[in-house]
Amino acid sequence: MAAQYVRSRLSQTQLQRYTLVFKNGELLRHQDALYLAQYQQDARLSHVQVEDAYSS
Repeated sequence: MAAQYVRSRLSQTQLQRYTLVFKNGELLRHQDALYLAQYQQDARLSHVQVEDAYSS
């Protein structure tokens, strides 16, 4: 499966990353789109936050 690249620059490309927030307060940071797709229908998932490309 091909990776999805967004926010590319001349010298640098970055994958879009997400933080998954679960109802029990657990956070899964820096996840890619494939990982998001695996948890998208999980009843434990509260919401998803798109991470800033420049945050660490």
